[in-house]
Amino acid sequence: MKKFLFLLITVLCATQLWGQAIDFSILGLPEGSELSPASQEMLQTKLKQIITRNSAGASNDYNVFVIEPDIEVVDKQSTTGLMRNATLVKGELTLTAKNKIDGSLYYSTVIAVSGQAAEGADPYKAMISNIRTSDPAFTRFIRLARQKIQDYYAADCATILQKAQSLYDMKNYEEAIRYLSAISESVPCYEQASVFQAELAQYIPNAPDTVIVQRVVEKPVEVEKIVEVEKVVEVEKVVEKPVVVEKIVEKPVIVEKVVEKPVANATPKVNCEITYSTNRLQFKILKCTGNPSQQRITILAEMTNVDTNRNAEEHMRFISAITDSGTECKSFEIQNGSWMKMPPRVPVRREFYVTKVFDKFSSFSYIELSVADTRVYIRNLPIQWQ
Repeated sequence: MKKFLFLLITVLCATQLWGQAIDFSILGLPEGSELSPASQEMLQTKLKQIITRNSAGASNDYNVFVIEPDIEVVDKQSTTGLMRNATLVKGELTLTAKNKIDGSLYYSTVIAVSGQAAEGADPYKAMISNIRTSDPAFTRFIRLARQKIQDYYAADCATILQKAQSLYDMKNYEEAIRYLSAISESVPCYEQASVFQAELAQYIPNAPDTVIVQRVVEKPVEVEKIVEVEKVVEVEKVVEKPVVVEKIVEKPVIVEKVVEKPVANATPKVNCEITYSTNRLQFKILKCTGNPSQQRITILAEMTNVDTNRNAEEHMRFISAITDSGTECKSFEIQNGSWMKMPPRVPVRREFYVTKVFDKFSSFSYIELSVADTRVYIRNLPIQWQ
């Protein structure tokens, strides 16, 4: 009986990813605000002190989440008959957590503020100066805003990845990275987002520092195998002396050949080399045909998700194609779009297209595709021209 020793191997994956913490920047007040420039600056300072106190301040320009403030006076009460008239002002400070890329609103709260202003003085300054940065209402707002953002990202993975893909297609690489920056490890599409961010990093000239992600992977290592195999071989030498057994084993091979012969119009086997970046996908090319009149090459592929813990709509991308002459193709399409349902252990088919093909070359020397979190590398793929 074979014995296996399971070792815990710590893999340090150095990937250019942006931090997953949900932090905030402070926006300015909406246009048309009654506040003077000095009052607006005072409010900005107070809010920055609040997010710093709650460890929620954004540390770089790639942060996507912002807090939009608004303040207004709702009541004024003047005092008269004193040596110096004063006005008691009451107002409301509204804070809204939102996404500055697509404008999504996650959470909002209204906090009562008040102050006493001398006659002719700025009532807004009076209210802002009385804001306490240690008020628990601000801590509660930041905590609930972070939770709402996490819930949104967990529930709308497919929509978020599709939006990031649209930004990528429009070459808005920085915005795409910002949009993906809050996907944490608890979100189902974290691995896809991580791969996508690593791809986007090559397009960013001043990318932030590399982040080290540690993962523990359980890897089986086979031991004592040679001794066990030698024992089996010795038994075969003694028991299996008659050669008749070998002749009986060969018969099914003949039957298989006879069964395959009647299939006269079967698609010829496509001989090419296929490798993967993970073991969670099986990928098979059924045919690769070129059509000169359409100036297009069609690759029909069959894919099987072998990860039983994964049952979701997966994203696909046609990344690269190089001809046998070393020319890189630039135009790609995918049948029915770039999203596809892939239940575990169910083979699904999809066509990948290389378009704007003006020459009849014989094969692709290299093709790279992305299916879910797996990279598929295809080499020496022959083309059958129609």
